Amino acid sequence: MRRSLPLALAGLLIGSFASAEESPPKAPPPAGASVPAAPKAPAKKIRKAKKARKRDPKAPVANSPGFQILAGGVSRVWVEISQKVDITEHKAEGRIAYRMKGVSVPTRTNRLPLETMFFQTPVGRVLLAELDDGDVDLVIELKQPSTPSYKLVETEGGVTLQVDFPAPAAGSQPKPAAPKQARAEGAMR
Repeated sequence: MRRSLPLALAGLLIGSFASAEESPPKAPPPAGASVPAAPKAPAKKIRKAKKARKRDPKAPVANSPGFQILAGGVSRVWVEISQKVDITEHKAEGRIAYRMKGVSVPTRTNRLPLETMFFQTPVGRVLLAELDDGDVDLVIELKQPSTPSYKLVETEGGVTLQVDFPAPAAGSQPKPAAPKQARAEGAMR
């Protein structure tokens, strides 16, 4: 039985190579005969991309958002912007957005969401979203209602938008479950 397995596999390989060979070339059509047109290659599927807008090299640029828990349980979300811009706050249930006028986010990875759901904070997720009118929103999704404060801090490279959330009230958020060690200890015995 063991000797026949390698032979069977070899036969399958040889058979697959033989069927993969090209067929012999066809003879040219007789003179005067109409030649059918060669089939066209299938058209490439054109991916619907967002309208590429031309970015002004002097326009402000936003970098990826950041997150930090400060002393006392205060949570800070920030984003660095290359120039001072106008910022407006927009609140909705479970979400706060800070619109930055005329800003772009040219690097795709800077638009990826920053997940903060595993921290003791009212912030669940943070992301930069480009809008069609040439603005960018710093979108902060909340796990629980909270009233943040924001400010612009001038830096050497431009400005930083800082959004501070107060510490969550004690008992308002369930703590992450501790790993069950009883099972592990029982399995080791």
